[in-house]
Amino acid sequence: MILDLDGVLITTPQWKPDQIGSDGYSEFNINCVNNLNSILSIVDFEIWLSSTRRTVKSLEEFNEIFKKRNVIQNITGFLPEYPDPKNRREEIEVFIKENADKYYLIIDDDKSLNGLERRIKENLVLTEYLKGFNSEKLEEAKKIIEKTT
Repeated sequence: MILDLDGVLITTPQWKPDQIGSDGYSEFNINCVNNLNSILSIVDFEIWLSSTRRTVKSLEEFNEIFKKRNVIQNITGFLPEYPDPKNRREEIEVFIKENADKYYLIIDDDKSLNGLERRIKENLVLTEYLKGFNSEKLEEAKKIIEKTT
């Protein structure tokens, strides 16, 4: 699973400051976390964080943040910061080509992902910034999983 944070688990409007937890990090939308956990209980995914926030904390710090916010699975790693890609779409395409033997689901709100190659885009759940990974998007994810498993 390639997972973004803002617009997926963090749904605070951009004009408002994030609600900060006792650990000093942005709070997650609990409904979005519950929906993510629902998917993680169906399929054993590795979680690869694609968020630009991946550059400011270590993997251990993010796993602690996820644990405190009741995400039931640790993050496996971060999407690498490739030297050439110009945007998230290109980062994801390079990552998937390097890991082509693995099944994946992409959950992100980045509109550049509309330009993904068709075969990759078939595994994309494109969220809306203020709604995040809501129940509608959970159902989309389930349909993608049903088609590919």
